[in-house]
Amino acid sequence: MIKKYKSVGAIIFYKGKYLIQKRDNKKKIFFPNFWGVFGGSLMKRESPKEAIIRELKEELNLSFKEPIQILKLNISSKNFKPTRQRTFFICKPKNFPKNLKIYEGQDYALLSFFNIKKLRLVPWDFSAISYHHYNTIKKLQILPKKK
Repeated sequence: MIKKYKSVGAIIFYKGKYLIQKRDNKKKIFFPNFWGVFGGSLMKRESPKEAIIRELKEELNLSFKEPIQILKLNISSKNFKPTRQRTFFICKPKNFPKNLKIYEGQDYALLSFFNIKKLRLVPWDFSAISYHHYNTIKKLQILPKKK
C-alpha cells in the first residue's frame, strides 16, 4: 500500500474573485512565501469535507455554505515523498466582512483570475483555480465529450 499525505484546499469564489493567502515565509513548509488557497492537512480519521470545514474555521473564522468537492489531485515526484493527495472544494462564504482577519499566513487577497495568473502560486492550487475558472465560470468545454 502506498502511503499518501492528504490535504484539502478551498476555492473561495466571491463576486467574481478568488480569495487566496500568501503563505508564511518559513523554511519548514512547502512553497514558503508563495500564494495559495486556504486549507491544510487532514487529521487522523477526518474526512476531506470535515477537514476543509475545520481549516476554514481555524484560518478565517468564517461560515461557509456546504463545501462542494470539485477536484482531487495526486501529486508524486522524487521531491514529494510520500505521494500527496490534495482535494479541492468550492466554498462559498455566507457573508464576507469588509475587514477580513486571517489567522494563518502573511496576507490575503481577493483577486480576479487575470491577476492571480501574475503571482507565484502553489502549482496545484493554481491548477485547481484554473480548472474552476475555465470549467465553471467560463463554461468552456475542457474535457472530451463522452461518446
